[in-house]
Amino acid sequence: MSNRNFSNYLTGTSIIIGAILMLIATLLHPPLVNPYDGKTAFQGFSDADFWMWDHILMLIATSLWLIGLAGSEHFFANRSKSAKLGSCLFFVSLSLWIFILAAELTALPILGEEFIKGRNRVLLELWQAIFSLGLLAGYFAVMCSWLGICLYGWSLKQTHTDLPSLFTKGAFFSGLIGVIGILLTFLSFNMGYILIPLTSAPPYLWSIWLGWKIMENGYLNE
Repeated sequence: MSNRNFSNYLTGTSIIIGAILMLIATLLHPPLVNPYDGKTAFQGFSDADFWMWDHILMLIATSLWLIGLAGSEHFFANRSKSAKLGSCLFFVSLSLWIFILAAELTALPILGEEFIKGRNRVLLELWQAIFSLGLLAGYFAVMCSWLGICLYGWSLKQTHTDLPSLFTKGAFFSGLIGVIGILLTFLSFNMGYILIPLTSAPPYLWSIWLGWKIMENGYLNE
């Protein structure tokens, strides 16, 4: 296997495995969408049997997925400014996720356990404040990812006229739909239970499609 083919395989595999693990970690995670509903969030934390393992899995998954997506910019035949900006946004998203998941793997479990032992109200309020910050930052992290895919689609549309229209337009419009879904969720967090799965599914699935194309034959470089 040539260096180029190995690089293609590694990048595409990173995207696909990361995306699949993200789905598993998300399904295991308590369904929380409102960063200002600390009471429900703490109940979800208390009832979660796999909190630590789930967030470790999520950290691995997001790292694989976002590093793969950011690195896939190198496979574009003409690395436009929009593709480079999209790649930067994936790194921004990854940085936010590392911050969020680090807090959820350290501060939240420690504070939560201490509150359960002593019922200190201050600890509960601190737990809720950290949770609120993390979930709100998570929305911005996801929005950066979908905006990155949107920019990738714009770059592909401008520089890869040989690619199927469904692939290039699908990237642009699915990413845009994902961003709009996050913005609409800010208007009513309760709508997030419906909006987020519906609007995030298209760019998520497109990212797997991208990973497959790169892993299969580095088609974007042809």
